[in-house]
Amino acid sequence: MSCPVSSLEDARWTEAFRLRAARARIPIAATLELTRRCPLRCAHCYLGDQAAQARRRGEELDTAAVKAAVSDWAAAGCLYVTITGGDPMVREDFAEIYRHVRESGMVATVFCTGMLVTEAIADLFRELPPRKVEISLYGATAATHDAATGVVGSHARAWAGIRRLPAAGVRLVLKTLLMKTNRHELAEIEKQAAEIGAGFRHDAALFPCLEGGSRAPLALRVPPEEAVAADMATPERRAMWRDKIGQMAARPDDDDRLYPCSAGLTQFHADPFGGLSPCLMATAYRCAPDGRSFYTRWKGELGEIRRRRRTTTGGSFAGELRGACTHCPAFNRLETGDEETESDYMKQTTRLRYAAAMEK
Repeated sequence: MSCPVSSLEDARWTEAFRLRAARARIPIAATLELTRRCPLRCAHCYLGDQAAQARRRGEELDTAAVKAAVSDWAAAGCLYVTITGGDPMVREDFAEIYRHVRESGMVATVFCTGMLVTEAIADLFRELPPRKVEISLYGATAATHDAATGVVGSHARAWAGIRRLPAAGVRLVLKTLLMKTNRHELAEIEKQAAEIGAGFRHDAALFPCLEGGSRAPLALRVPPEEAVAADMATPERRAMWRDKIGQMAARPDDDDRLYPCSAGLTQFHADPFGGLSPCLMATAYRCAPDGRSFYTRWKGELGEIRRRRRTTTGGSFAGELRGACTHCPAFNRLETGDEETESDYMKQTTRLRYAAAMEK
C-alpha cells in the first residue's frame, strides 16, 4: 500500500519543480486574458472605460486562434493557466476554450465576476474541475457592491453564481479590493466567505489604467495606515507577513535584477488580441502578434525583461523591506512613469507593513 504524500513533502516537491523550470526557463504558467469586456462598470478597474473595451470586440482572437495558442503553450511545457478578463464568461465560447485548456492537460484557475456562472458552467466545472475559481466582491451588501460596480443588481447576480459553485464541488475564493467605498464592510465580506466555506483574500492594490494612463482609480485608495491595519487585522495575517519577511531576509541580498520574479522566466501573459507579455502589468515588454510561433517569441523578446538590472540602490526592492513589498517595477512605471521610482504611497505602505509585522 502506498503512503500518501504529506503536505510538507508536496510543498518541497513543488518548490523543487519550480526551481528546475526556472533554471531551464520553461513557461509553465500562463495568464489567458480572454477578453477585456465585462458586465460591470467599476470605477476602480485598471481596464478603464468598458464602452471602449466593447468596441474592441472584433479585435479579439477567435475561438480557433485561442485554442491553437493554448496547444502551442502545452507543447512548450505550460501546465498552469489562469483564465481571466474582464469577465471571461462574457465570451460565448468560454466553455469550449475552458474544455480545451483542461483536455490539453493543463490545470485551470478562473477569475470572474460570478454574474455569468450558470448551471451549465457549474456542470462544466463539475465534469472538468478547475484548480479554483476566484470571484471579486466589492461589498457585503448590495448597496455597497452595486455602487462600486456601477450595475444595479450585480450583487444579487454574483451571489447566484457563487452559490452554484460549492454545490458543484468547486474550490472557491472570494476576494475584494479594499477601497474608500467598501472599507466599512471588509470584515463582513470575509465572514460571508467563511460561512460558505470559501477562501478569502483582499488587497489595496489600486493603480492607474493600463491603457490611457487614467489615474482615477487612485482616488479610491485608503490611507497607507488603513491598508496596513487591514493586512494585520488577524493573527494569521500578521504571521503570514512575518514569515514572508523572514523568508526574504534569509535570501542573499545581492540580486540586482530589476524583475527578480517569475515574469518572463516561468510565466507569461496573453492578451485578447494576440499579444504576449511577461506579465499582465509589464506592458512595456509586450510582443505584438506577428505570425511567429509562441516558442520563438518566448525565447526572444519575452526574455528581455530578465536582462534588466537595477540602477539604483535602496527602496522597497532591496534590504529588509523586500518581504513587505507588494508592488513591482511595472506598478512603478504605471504610477510614476519610471520602473525604479516608487510612489510615496507605495513606499510608506511598505515601511508601515514591515514595522507592523515585525513589532514584538
